[in-house]
Amino acid sequence: MSTADEVGASNSAGSSGFRRWVRLVPALLLVASATFVAAYYVPLRRAHLLLIEEQRRSNQRGKDLEQTLSQVRGELQQTTAQVEKLEAERRQTEDAKKSGLARVEQLKTELAGKLDKQIKKGTAAVAVADGQALVALPETAVFLAHKLDVSPQGRALLCHVAGAVAAIGQAPIRVGAVSGPPDLESPALKSGYPTPWALSAARAASVAQTLQDACSLPGARLSAVGHAEHDPAGAALGESKLPAGRVEISIALPGEPGGAK
Repeated sequence: MSTADEVGASNSAGSSGFRRWVRLVPALLLVASATFVAAYYVPLRRAHLLLIEEQRRSNQRGKDLEQTLSQVRGELQQTTAQVEKLEAERRQTEDAKKSGLARVEQLKTELAGKLDKQIKKGTAAVAVADGQALVALPETAVFLAHKLDVSPQGRALLCHVAGAVAAIGQAPIRVGAVSGPPDLESPALKSGYPTPWALSAARAASVAQTLQDACSLPGARLSAVGHAEHDPAGAALGESKLPAGRVEISIALPGEPGGAK
């Protein structure tokens, strides 16, 4: 083969090799691109999507926390308002109680002034029991001997009491009677009222009737109850040394237990 032929053959081989590289370059670029995508883009894309999802979850948690915080704030405000309301009611109740007790003590003082002579003689006692002013009178100072009729002396005592409480609005007035020893009662009273309950109830009713008829207290303010030999106010009258048989008149001021509203 001549030199020219060798050169031609060499050029032909070079041209063929160049063409093969030209054909390989797109494939190599495609492989490189695929490698880049597989090695970098896909993980980055996944990481980006994960970050977006985490951001969405964080935002949702933030919204949930904000909603919970708003709800807690609302509940706290309601609780605070309720506590403040209860505290205000407690203070109001305490103030009313203090005011009521002061008024009861004032009424007690007024009653004691009107019954001063009787108290000094031991024929009357004034006290405070269960938040109510209380006047106690021996039955011997109120009733005619061995009868249910109120004596003139008893009527005067009852009207003294009525005068002290007449101006106190519509405050209820309860008349209670406590029976003394049964063996001290007259046969006539025992015959008509065979039990201490019946006799004490009759005495209480007689006093209430006198307060209404002779002392001008409205009947709507009066009530009568017999205690038999039991004495709910005995502890408050412990120092009075009054006999067991007695009449007790209690006045409940407005706002106090049992008082007018």
